[in-house]
Amino acid sequence: MRRALAGVMVNAHPNPPRSEYDTLKAILHNCARDGYGSQNLAGVADFRLHLHGRIAYVLYLNPRRGQKLLDVFLAVEATS
Repeated sequence: MRRALAGVMVNAHPNPPRSEYDTLKAILHNCARDGYGSQNLAGVADFRLHLHGRIAYVLYLNPRRGQKLLDVFLAVEATS
């Protein structure tokens, strides 16, 4: 059974919702391919900082999964 508390999955250990993790992973993948501007659909002023904050949230909840996202983010940073 899936258990959520304040939008955080709290089964065996805290996790962001799977849909949120998958969306963030897809955004990072598309940023690596097409650049940050292609994914900033909401017109966020500093989209890179926005993404970094979302990754930090995942890192806080689940360091192993968050580190995977951070690695992709840093790879995009290195190529930009």
